[in-house]
Amino acid sequence: MKSLTAYQEVKQKITEDLVRGRYPMGQALPAEKDLSKELDVSIGTLRKAVDELVAEGIVVRRQGRGTYVVEHDLKRLLYYFFHVVKHDVEKKVYPKVELVSLNGVAASKEEASKLQIKEGSPVWRITNRLSLEGKCVMIDQITLDKKRFKKLTRADFIERTGSIYQMYQMEYGQTVVRSSERLRAGLAGKQHAEWLGLNPDSPVLIIRRVAFGLQDEPLEWRVSTLNTSQHEYFSELVV
Repeated sequence: MKSLTAYQEVKQKITEDLVRGRYPMGQALPAEKDLSKELDVSIGTLRKAVDELVAEGIVVRRQGRGTYVVEHDLKRLLYYFFHVVKHDVEKKVYPKVELVSLNGVAASKEEASKLQIKEGSPVWRITNRLSLEGKCVMIDQITLDKKRFKKLTRADFIERTGSIYQMYQMEYGQTVVRSSERLRAGLAGKQHAEWLGLNPDSPVLIIRRVAFGLQDEPLEWRVSTLNTSQHEYFSELVV
């Protein structure tokens, strides 16, 4: 196995501290001189490690204030994790989410593969309807490993004060920092067509997403079905 470089070891140590909750969401990391002294590395090595954490969306630099552990505020969610807009309209509007069902089940082969757990392991399977301007435009089917979200209830979803990812972070210490998505064309099944106001077998866009945590571990498997008659999937790359 290839050994880690000095900055990679520093990055790993900081990440492990984040996972253990040493630095809660929204809190600043120690000053560079203090953290480099604690980790017994040069400022340059520390900065290289932090640069990678910034690039991965785990921490964020705030000019003149320091480096902070990322938290899921509305702006971050709209720009990084929610990508549906009306045709030819760039304005991003946060959707209204309605919980349809939340059930404890055994993981299917695909769910187990995406979450890197054993087939048949206990998981939560969740269905949400997402609406924009009062119209259902997308259906989310979400799978979560029960071991990570042991006490999850319908009330957690219905009574939460923020987004689903904010709930993961605040209530369960599970921070989503990136996602991997694949898109494919599909046909709406009977139930999805009814919710989306379509005829059965109408064309839809299917978005398959794995959301990853601080240590690049899969936290959530999500399959979204989008009605593209008036809305489209939006992606923006910032470099």
